[in-house]
Amino acid sequence: MNERGPDQPQVPTIGWSWLVKIYLVLALGALGAFVAAGIFGWEFRDGVVDRAPGSARQSPGGYRTYHFWHSGYHGGK
Repeated sequence: MNERGPDQPQVPTIGWSWLVKIYLVLALGALGAFVAAGIFGWEFRDGVVDRAPGSARQSPGGYRTYHFWHSGYHGGK
């Protein structure tokens, strides 16, 4: 049933290039590293986190407050 007639030649298929295969291996390796880090609890940084005090965050015009991002009307087009 798979016999092709003379008017239906076989269509060549294109496989993956070597560059796509390399990128696939690198992406799967990176994904595997992150999965392993999550399972085993590995840290990629030193773990010291700088935090701003609450008084700095809650003061008007302070660290990333509403007034920092929205300081009023900036005009239109």
